[in-house]
Amino acid sequence: MSDSATPRRGFVKSVAAGAAALIATRSSVANAERTMSAASSPAEDWVKRIHGTHKQVIDVTMPNGGFAPVFALNFIDAYKKQGVPESQLTSVLSYRHFAMPLVLNDSIWAKYKFAGMIGAMDPKTKAPAVRNIYRDAVLLHPGLTYEQILAGTATKATIIMTACDVALHALSAMTAANAGVSAAEAAAEWKAALLPGVVLVPSGVYAISRAQEAGCTYCFGG
Repeated sequence: MSDSATPRRGFVKSVAAGAAALIATRSSVANAERTMSAASSPAEDWVKRIHGTHKQVIDVTMPNGGFAPVFALNFIDAYKKQGVPESQLTSVLSYRHFAMPLVLNDSIWAKYKFAGMIGAMDPKTKAPAVRNIYRDAVLLHPGLTYEQILAGTATKATIIMTACDVALHALSAMTAANAGVSAAEAAAEWKAALLPGVVLVPSGVYAISRAQEAGCTYCFGG
């Protein structure tokens, strides 16, 4: 067996543990979704922002080298090249499963040390990242940050980022011991650490469903 087999096994076990934790919380999320009024809840305001002739939701489940916002920007740029005005374009990024931490600030990455579990390696140190290496280094777009995308300064088209609450609770609970806090304290910290403009939704698959109901096509983002 090669020397790399052990770390691979460790990562696979982490993925399995993460999947089990996500499944374990499905009943509470289902209850939350049943009690939500899609027509009146402020939590659904992000759906009302989906507009235009061309709309797409990107399903982001893993870090995938940080490609998710690139897919959104490519979608927008391709239509612009066809003469479609940006006002007619909306892209929704649903960050769920092991991609959910990509919309958290640097302090949470340093405190909870989850990068190895989700497969986020810092290209400079070749070690698990201790900061969010994706939020200020959007591939193929030097200088562009998640914050700029969320603030609407990157493009006049609409880009919405959602974060899965199921993944947030599962992953924060799994790594709470790394920070020396309880699962409840971890979840509260993670919620407070979402990048400004990110929308916390009951689950990532719920966000994908709502976006498709609003007319979005589907794109798998890794």
